[in-house]
Formats: sequence, structure tokens, C-alpha cells
Amino acid sequence: VKTSLDKIIDRDLLIVGVSSNSKPFGFISKSSGKIEGFDIDVAKYVAKDLIGSDRKIKFVEVTPNTRIEAVTSEKVDMVIATMTVTPQRQYLVDFSAPYYIAGQTALVKEDSDINTFSDLKRRTTIVVLGTTAEQNIRRIIPTARIVGYKDYPSAFEAFKAGKGDAISTDDTIISGFLMDNKIGYRILKNRISQEPYAIAIKQQDDQQLKTELNIIVNRMKKDGTISALKRKWHIK
Repeated sequence: VKTSLDKIIDRDLLIVGVSSNSKPFGFISKSSGKIEGFDIDVAKYVAKDLIGSDRKIKFVEVTPNTRIEAVTSEKVDMVIATMTVTPQRQYLVDFSAPYYIAGQTALVKEDSDINTFSDLKRRTTIVVLGTTAEQNIRRIIPTARIVGYKDYPSAFEAFKAGKGDAISTDDTIISGFLMDNKIGYRILKNRISQEPYAIAIKQQDDQQLKTELNIIVNRMKKDGTISALKRKWHIK
């Protein structure tokens, strides 16, 4: 019986689900028109390790709402898309060791009187549907008014247009927005969660692919690759 890893090696191509609107982790470059970012570089490192070349890779765009189905239906071999490991998700997919730890915060306008998460009570907070950020806000601030959008660009546009008092997501995603919108906004100082990003794969009996991914992720941490990618993409 061929394992998931055997299938990838035989195909000589790695198919990875990625986000195209989560700057700086996965986004379409204005200059090249190609997809790039921190997660894209992680995917290329994985491809080079598994099949010997970072060019033997096919990217499939996924969103927070489609990424689990993309894995379980085998549209992709794995998802590398700012995906936080949670107990609920672990019922549906398997995860590698985390390659990055983000934290959820919120962004407000510079002149806002919101300084902490408790100030969001009875205020309107914008989130992206299907994310851990949405679940956390609903749990921690049940009296917050929540407005959900299907992706980050539409959520940030709504926030810029004044449709909410704050937008809450991972600090990494917010830092990507601030790369393009340098003035007029500020990030709340506190973080209400730890969000371990990991590679999602289909649950397997053989565990071979998961074992291999864990070796790769641990090597990336040890050999300085993760640190170099943080510098490259201006992430803390």
C-alpha cells in the first residue's frame, strides 16, 4: 500500500494549499504577479526536502473556510496557510509541529479610545469568518458586536471604511496590513491568545508524512531558516 509520502514522491510534485491574501504569509506580489510570502517559502523548503526541488510545487489557493476540506478531500497534499492548531481542527486533520507562534490582537484607528480588549464590550469588532480570532472574540468578549467577512482584504476594507471599531486577528496578519497602511492605525498592546501555525495534512494511518514534516520543521528552526524568514518578511 502506497503511503501519502510515496504518492507525493511518485508524482514528483507537491500540491500545497496556501492563502493569497494573508500578507506577509501568503499574498500576490504587485511587482511579479506571483504568490509569495513566509508560508510560500516554508512550502518551497518542504518541497526541496521531500522531492529534491523547490520548483516542483503547485500552489492551490485556500481560505479559512475551505482549507480543511481541501486537505480531507485530497485536493492538496497539505495546507500551509497561517493555520492555527486547535483541538477541534485536530479531529478533522493532522498537524506537523508548529513552525511559528502568532498571537491574536486587535487594530484600531489612531484616535480611538479603545486601549484594551475589555474596551471592545458593546463595540463592533470585525473578524474573518472561520478563524480562531472569531471564536476567541465570541468566547472572551461575548457582548462584543461581531461583523464577519470571508477574507482579510474585505475585512480590512470594511475596517478602513469605518464599519467597525476594531479588527481582530493574528498580529502577523495585522503587521502585513500595516506594511501597506503605515499611518492612522495602532495595535493593542496585549495578546489574548497564542496561535501556533502548523502544516495541516490528512489524518493518516502510516504517519510517515507527519514524521517527515516534523523533522523538516525542527530543522528549519535549528538551522536558522525560520529566523531568516522572519527577517525577510519583517515579522517579529
